[in-house]
Amino acid sequence: MVRQHTKEEKREVFRKQMDELKGGIEDKIQDFLDNSEELNKFIEFRRKHFHSYSLNNSLLIFRQYQKATYVAGYKKWSELGYKVKKGSKALAILIPLIKNEENKDTGEVERRLYGYKKGNVFDISQVEATEMAQELPNIDVGIKATKDISYTPVQLFSATREFIEQYCPVIESKELGQAMGMTNGKEIFIKPTKNLMDMAGVLIHEFHHYYNHYKENRAELTKDLKETEAELCTLIFGSFFNLDIEGTYKYLAMYRKDRYLTYCFEKAYNTFIEILEGSENKVGLESILEAQSY
Repeated sequence: MVRQHTKEEKREVFRKQMDELKGGIEDKIQDFLDNSEELNKFIEFRRKHFHSYSLNNSLLIFRQYQKATYVAGYKKWSELGYKVKKGSKALAILIPLIKNEENKDTGEVERRLYGYKKGNVFDISQVEATEMAQELPNIDVGIKATKDISYTPVQLFSATREFIEQYCPVIESKELGQAMGMTNGKEIFIKPTKNLMDMAGVLIHEFHHYYNHYKENRAELTKDLKETEAELCTLIFGSFFNLDIEGTYKYLAMYRKDRYLTYCFEKAYNTFIEILEGSENKVGLESILEAQSY
């Protein structure tokens, strides 16, 4: 008979996994950057041609045109070799106004948000390709099951959703455009797919945003920091449950600017531990999964 490991033993193995994971993340990302033609093409395309849109702007675009996928300004589409179709109505977004200010306490220069201005963008469905049009690449960042997974996809997705719904509603919607999920700080929206492991990973990603990025002292973090934190939390989730998380490294590689990996990892790790163990008022994911196993 196979001996069942105690929680303490499992947790010790997990801590060792996290040490290895933390030490290898930058190497792994660099490997993709150096060796993956697909990833390099995608990152270079996004870095040069498309702005990183905030959640608020994603919601603004969603409200105006739910089928939107790739969006860019008139000038940017022209540079890419596309022309806006006659009669197309622009989608309004908010462009953040940022200035550098010296922190009087530390003396360090910090980026501060001091307002917004209106901007106009067009979705790819509103433009036509010319002879000079550049190809728009994609990357599969999905999480996949492996033969070593600890729970079935149904169990893991169901438990993840049950945990999150202690905090906020989870709403399935097919009208999220290219996004697999999003949150407005009150609800989490997720696109239903056949890949329940992927959906569970998206829920963890969006929960990290919900749980950490709507607090007053963290609302002005850069998008790079927010996305790095959230996807690291997903990566830790996938590592803990023995999932295929190669796509997560690819996604992280897109958000290299102005981020502090050690800081992000610590925040993501602490959030995942809270997800796993719960709190005085919330049941943790681990307990939910144990209950489902009987």
